[in-house]
Amino acid sequence: MKVVKIKMMEEGSGRTRQKHVRRTYGFLIALLLIVIWILVIWSMSTQSSQQQDIQPWLHKWSQKLHIGFTLPDVQFTYGEYEYSLKQRPYDFAEFVFRKSAHLFVYAVLAVLVYGGLRYRRTSLVTSIVSALALVFVIASIDEYIQQFSPDRTSSIRDVGVDLLGGCCGIAIYAGLQSMIRRIRKGKRTSIHSE
Repeated sequence: MKVVKIKMMEEGSGRTRQKHVRRTYGFLIALLLIVIWILVIWSMSTQSSQQQDIQPWLHKWSQKLHIGFTLPDVQFTYGEYEYSLKQRPYDFAEFVFRKSAHLFVYAVLAVLVYGGLRYRRTSLVTSIVSALALVFVIASIDEYIQQFSPDRTSSIRDVGVDLLGGCCGIAIYAGLQSMIRRIRKGKRTSIHSE
């Protein structure tokens, strides 16, 4: 009887050790991905406005499509600059593209940090706060770096957009995880009831 208990304990500790190793490697991979993603963000910050300009592509694309409808008159001010869809559609489209890129890039960063911490079984609140704190720090450094890039400006508003991206990324990731868990639980329940 003791031999069986000892073997069961050894098997249990072996599984625990394997889970710990897997979690450690998973966390290290997440950490590596976070560092790579931050370097990608900062490399984009060093590019000039002309290097990131999508308006020539928009002009070509719109000429090929022969857009023949009237655009609505959507206007707003961001910083000191007026954007108008009807009067300057290419500026408007580029602005939307750039801010969407901000949202996406920082959503990915937040998900990498949040997911890595949750994988390590860090509490939900600590994972969220840590992810958003890192997004804030990296976004602030990103805006600082942009001051030294030709024709680029830095704005505290962009840090707010980046934080919004981080919040959206975490919300979408957590929502998808919850949905996947429910689906798996439903499959397990249906298998056991058969």
